[in-house]
Amino acid sequence: MSFGLAPAGRQGEYQAVFSLGRGFQQFAGPWLMTSLVVGVAGTGWLVLAALFALLGLAAPPLVRGLEEARARTEPTAA
Repeated sequence: MSFGLAPAGRQGEYQAVFSLGRGFQQFAGPWLMTSLVVGVAGTGWLVLAALFALLGLAAPPLVRGLEEARARTEPTAA
């Protein structure tokens, strides 16, 4: 997604922003896991499962929308 959806010639910029997300995950992930799993035990596991399910279900429509937007804005080959 980070490379394939980037406009031609701007893949480096998109890769940099994508890497920011990975850095945020490494920063917030341990806190989120500790807070949910240790802090609220069984309920935390349910919240975490719901979060993963929602994000997993949201990803395909979001990517489709990005692909359609890219197809509308990308110049066509003559």
